[in-house]
Amino acid sequence: MAIPGGFPPPPPRPPFGRYRFSNPLRREYGIRLLTLTLPEPLRLVLTRALRRPPLFDGQQTPLAVQSAHCRRLNDAELARASQQTKSTLVLTEVEVTRRTLEAPLGSISRMTRNTLLIAQGVQLRRLYLALVAQLGQAAALAVFQQALEAVG
Repeated sequence: MAIPGGFPPPPPRPPFGRYRFSNPLRREYGIRLLTLTLPEPLRLVLTRALRRPPLFDGQQTPLAVQSAHCRRLNDAELARASQQTKSTLVLTEVEVTRRTLEAPLGSISRMTRNTLLIAQGVQLRRLYLALVAQLGQAAALAVFQQALEAVG
């Protein structure tokens, strides 16, 4: 028996391909985790910069992310470090943060990603406060802004 008018149209397919490698809600949650401990001026600068479209679409080799057990400078070492060293550390930490935020869904567990982002936030806060003590707030924000522009 034939159906009058043909078959009904197939139901629309959900946009699985769009969220195969990334998810905007996951990214936003990661930005919120990262900025929990940051001072307000730095939080605004980082949030605005990290909400830009991702640099990586997840189709290439999974991004390398930092270990949760990496050694970072303690407060005394950070206080003695030169402004150039602190700027380099800011650039490195911002790049690692971006890579962690943009890591494809299957490449890193949710718990590991959340732990890394919280640790990154604490480290970025420590670097910001060390730069504020050495240069002042406006110059410290400029160092972070320059690092964010260099990372993309």
